[in-house]
Amino acid sequence: MSAESDEILQVLREIRIGQQEHIALYRQVAQQSLDAQQAAIAVARRSARLYRIVVSVAAVLVVGLIITLVQLIN
Repeated sequence: MSAESDEILQVLREIRIGQQEHIALYRQVAQQSLDAQQAAIAVARRSARLYRIVVSVAAVLVVGLIITLVQLIN
């Protein structure tokens, strides 16, 4: 092989190594993004559950207050 062919092969190897590194980095970033999305979903679910509890407790308190007011009026 000529020196030019060896040089071309070396450049191609470097390109392939760069592509492999890029793919590995892409997979890592994609996994981190997926993990972050799953964590955000978990937080949203916990927040929704807390919201339902707070609304339920507030509704019970309002009903109790209304009943107390009605009894006071009568």
